[in-house]
Amino acid sequence: MSTIWQQRAVRPTSSDNPRGQAALGLMKVSQGQSLSALMSELEQPLDSSEHGFLRDLLLGSCRYWHRLNAIAKMLLDQPFEGNAEVLHSLLIVGLYQLEIQQKSAHAAVHATVEATESLGFGNRRSIINACLRRYLREQEALLEPLNDNPVTATSHPKWLVKLLKSAWPDHWQAILASNNQPGPICLRNNARQQSRDDYQHQLHQADIGYRSGELSRQSIYLLTSQNVTALPGFPDGSCSVQDEAAQLAAEFLAPQSGERVLDACAAPGGKTCHLAELADIDLTAVELEANRIPRIHENLARLQLQAEIIQADASQPDQWWNGEPFDAILLDAPCSATGVIRRHPDIKLLRRREDIDALVELQQQILTQCWRMLKPGGRLLYATCSVLPQENRLQIERFLEQRDDASLQALTAPGNVEQTGLQLLPTEDSHDGFYYALLTKNSKVCQ
Repeated sequence: MSTIWQQRAVRPTSSDNPRGQAALGLMKVSQGQSLSALMSELEQPLDSSEHGFLRDLLLGSCRYWHRLNAIAKMLLDQPFEGNAEVLHSLLIVGLYQLEIQQKSAHAAVHATVEATESLGFGNRRSIINACLRRYLREQEALLEPLNDNPVTATSHPKWLVKLLKSAWPDHWQAILASNNQPGPICLRNNARQQSRDDYQHQLHQADIGYRSGELSRQSIYLLTSQNVTALPGFPDGSCSVQDEAAQLAAEFLAPQSGERVLDACAAPGGKTCHLAELADIDLTAVELEANRIPRIHENLARLQLQAEIIQADASQPDQWWNGEPFDAILLDAPCSATGVIRRHPDIKLLRRREDIDALVELQQQILTQCWRMLKPGGRLLYATCSVLPQENRLQIERFLEQRDDASLQALTAPGNVEQTGLQLLPTEDSHDGFYYALLTKNSKVCQ
């Protein structure tokens, strides 16, 4: 059916077609680039009315990449090579519309084939057309073997399926199923401006459906997708978008007015702002990546809050810390993000098994250094958006074994599946996967 296409002189860099842009984005993600870093670039050639469609195609194609990639390989006699590699991604985008979205076959095939023109491969349109039409004819036979393989049945990488089955024998299937469903929109009411009941009344007045969250005191779920910037009072800071499990970070740390508080890995600033909403504190937020700091400033400005923002490495406090200890520290540690795959499905393509060991070592370094900055009697909340015990329970148990000045405090929340700390697993129509461990420093033991 297909042949190996030789490398062209000019690599396609953009398209004025959303399916073409989705194919370019998917190809770049498969080569190791983050979707969040690519999105604005991919949106640029398109009309703003097409941005939502592009985002849906990209997120969906990443979410089901392992399954759709296997189908694409079966449909192609030989792989595309060189610059024509983007056509493999375009085929996946087309299969996503047919297999997952269940779009009209004629419309989806026609529009996907047309996208070859915008990518500069119009003379290859017959290949994409033939592959998609073969899928429609042989769908049942093509899909049958995929359902017997957990990688293609659940559309997750093999290493992750293996780790989840080992860690959560009673929950792994539910975790994988939740990962393949888009997460709901959850708001955090700004308690400095109004009560949750008052803001929910504003939503009711605006004819916006909602339900109260059950974990966080300020959480509100929207029942339908909304342009959040148009929500009542949003420009003036009445609410923020934040997953309900993530909202527990500030609540568990429970800052008190007058305290000196550190947010050790702050971007994009959601937890930073929540801490400042809860009490009048002396708040320092540290972030390593310079390109993420403007987002923190934007969030603080919209919510009319203040914090000292420092671009620095939390694992190297001697380079920026003035030596004055903190009463409370939030360490939202760099992690595998395996608890938020449904919101960032490109994680399935970007993350590797070997990344976990490197992350565990980095988490240990930052935790050790943050502990130095905590005053005796102070508290540190260790948090990740991971569901892997290596980064969570085992990390904290190792720390407690190594320290005689650390105590683990009890945390409770509905849905907790962990004894050392608190582990929430991603739940359909509800919260993401998060881990928390609240540690206090024994004031009678010297560092």
